[in-house]
Amino acid sequence: MPSVRPYRTRTTGCPPPCSPPEAPATTASSSGSARRQDAGACAARSVDMPGRPVEGDDFHPDARTAGFSLVELLIALFVIATLMALLMPALPRMRDAAQRAACAANLSDIGKAVELFRADHGETFPTARYMPPPWLSGDTDPPFNQAMASYLPVDAASYICPGDRVVHNRVYTTEDGATATTGMSYTYIVALSGSTFEQSFYHRFLHWTVTETPVLHDFDGGTFETQDGQEVQVDFFHEKRNVLFVDGHVGQPAPKTSRR
Repeated sequence: MPSVRPYRTRTTGCPPPCSPPEAPATTASSSGSARRQDAGACAARSVDMPGRPVEGDDFHPDARTAGFSLVELLIALFVIATLMALLMPALPRMRDAAQRAACAANLSDIGKAVELFRADHGETFPTARYMPPPWLSGDTDPPFNQAMASYLPVDAASYICPGDRVVHNRVYTTEDGATATTGMSYTYIVALSGSTFEQSFYHRFLHWTVTETPVLHDFDGGTFETQDGQEVQVDFFHEKRNVLFVDGHVGQPAPKTSRR
């Protein structure tokens, strides 16, 4: 009697192994023929019927081996901790850079408003004090944001630097008894107040150009006095100070005194 070659399924969903139904005893020849027919039918059913994965299937690994082992999990946690240790020192610098960029955009907006003001006033700059109250200024001119009210709202977000935690929100009492805040993070260059660039100290005596002469900049860091005599510690807003120049560009220049 010829032997039947063992069959190993390579697809999912094979039904339980086929076994020939019991039948009355026959001759050896007819019994062998029946077994071959049943084996062929089982093979066809195994190939044509999809279903669940079977253990040992070459194409569908056992689902029990798909999870993470404890060692793999510990390695993943170690890698994450290492990356965090490398990135944490850089986060403050990234935050400072983002705030400095937003601050520069604010100054650029103010610069556009100043250009409109100058175009309407014979190229003169706004007549204003160097800093709104309650910061001690030494003159009685209006605050810069009030002098520019027709070109930029007094409470415009552009007047506030994202890195400023002290200056713009300083509370004070006005002459009529109302409560107000500074509402501005930037210092105005009073040497330009009420004059044209050509009339300014920077042009006449220092011979600076419009690309070198500042109009507004971040409030300086240090200890400052308010009108009621309080001393307030102010930190620098950024690692590098933003400056708006007469020509309208914003930069972070190194300190200078004069140009030869």
